[in-house]
Amino acid sequence: MSHPYDATFAWQFPGLPVVIRPVGETTETSASPALLDTGTDATLATTAQLKAIQADELYQTRLCSHWGEWRPVTVYLVDLEVDGHQLPGVEVVADDIGDSVLLGRNVLDKLILLLDGPGSQTDVLTRRPPRL
Repeated sequence: MSHPYDATFAWQFPGLPVVIRPVGETTETSASPALLDTGTDATLATTAQLKAIQADELYQTRLCSHWGEWRPVTVYLVDLEVDGHQLPGVEVVADDIGDSVLLGRNVLDKLILLLDGPGSQTDVLTRRPPRL
């Protein structure tokens, strides 16, 4: 299924729907829009989202922003569902500043993605396409 890029930014941003659940839970939860950032190591979700589902807190660490500044963060363990693909036991950083879910390489590297910039859409593929 194709998902349109998020046009609320100056340059359109690729995104996908994501469901965040406590580990082992299967309850139906509504999906949140998530931005895809292939330059980010970690996945981030808002602190409010992670506390609302009572996600398991793993540890405290530091995170370096793209501006080079360090700040303390808390890492949680959750199950993710990205466009119907189940990803169990994913470490997610609690973001107490931003208001978006940001999928980093720890999640994106588990998916086969087609980022179609000219078509302004994102697809999660189930198999690799033939060479382009």
